[in-house]
Parts: sequence; structure tokens; C-alpha cells
Amino acid sequence: MQRLVSALMRHELRQAFRRVCWVGRWPDLPPNMPVVIYANHHHFYDGHLLWWLITRTLGRPGITWMADWDRFPFFAAAGAQPFPPDDAARRRATLRRTARHFRDAPSTMLAYFPEGRLHAPEEGIDAFEARHFKQLDRIFSDVQWWPVAIHVAWWGDAQPTALLTGGRLHSQPTRHEHETLERLWLSLRQSHPTDTETLFEGRRSPSDRWSFSFASPLFTRYLTPRP
Repeated sequence: MQRLVSALMRHELRQAFRRVCWVGRWPDLPPNMPVVIYANHHHFYDGHLLWWLITRTLGRPGITWMADWDRFPFFAAAGAQPFPPDDAARRRATLRRTARHFRDAPSTMLAYFPEGRLHAPEEGIDAFEARHFKQLDRIFSDVQWWPVAIHVAWWGDAQPTALLTGGRLHSQPTRHEHETLERLWLSLRQSHPTDTETLFEGRRSPSDRWSFSFASPLFTRYLTPRP
């Protein structure tokens, strides 16, 4: 089942994006310490992108909290855990399971979307409570926090390019998580980055694959104005 779900997620990423790129330098990730990635949530496939970053690029076990887990429970095979907004008991159970994962497999990484909802990038990054990070820090002892921004850009291809970048890791919440994440996200939006590494090649459009230049002599007559 895990292979099947992984193949499905890879297929969806390939259909959705022309490429997935990392921008900037990689931080020094602790090899045997849990890491909580906190990221913005502007695209339907943000969870897939972080799954690819964690499991395929970094080769580490990954967990994602999923609000609509009940609709797609098979994503549990890829590390998704139920986190329904209307069921506090199930959220607490997921927190306990996540803490156990961190203890039993210290290299585990959690993909966390503190905004709590998927929304349009034109709205910026939602304000989120710094106290939530403090609460999680009390539950998850000895973890590293890693801000990762995601931006979907159009680079002249038929499909968009997904850009990811990360900031410095920190061992405790700083109360400036929102400002840090916003600064990283804006850095991806403001220019066409040059310091990029391709993590994943998506589907090429027909215009990328095909060329009909051999037929140009047949159509030159259409270039001459008619009397």
C-alpha cells in the first residue's frame, strides 16, 4: 500500500508541476533529532511537496497532520495523521502518536501548516498564534523547528514551477515564526531565483516535446501579403 500511495502522489506532482526546485543553501539538519517543518499553505499540493522534500529528497520518515483525513485515509500509508478541526479528542490522539514517533524514530520530520487552512496566496500569510508553537514545544521535547516557504511560479511553461526555500533551524519557538516565514515566502515571490536545485522534473507539455520546423517551407506562402 505504501508503494501504491507513493506512486499516486508522485504522479499527481508530475501532472501538477513542470518542476520542483529548492532555492538557496541547505541548512545543517541534525541526523537523529526530530524536525518540525512549519510552512505556508497556498496550494492544494503543499502537503505533497513537503512529503517529497522529507521522504524523497532528505530520505527521512515524514508525518503530516491532515484535516480531511477521513476522506482520504489511504494517505496514512504516506504518513498522514487525522487532525479534524471539529474533534479535539482525535487531535490530541494524533499529538500523542506524533510524540511517540519522535521518540521511536528520532529522524522523523513533521510537516506543519500553522495557518490551519488552505487559502489564496493573494491573501498573504495568515496570522497564527505564537502560543501554538509553545504548546507543541511542551509536547515535543528536543525537536528542531525549520521554516520552509512554498511558492508556485510561472516560468513560461504550460505547467507552473514549485519553489521551496528554508530558513535557519531553531531549537525553541522564537515568537517570530510568522515574520520569518513571511520573509522567506516574499523572497521567492520578488524575483526569478538563480540559486536553484531541481528536486523533481514534472510533465513536459507538448510544446516542450514537439517541433514542426520541418514543415516551415509549406507555410511560408502565408507570410506574403495577398493583393
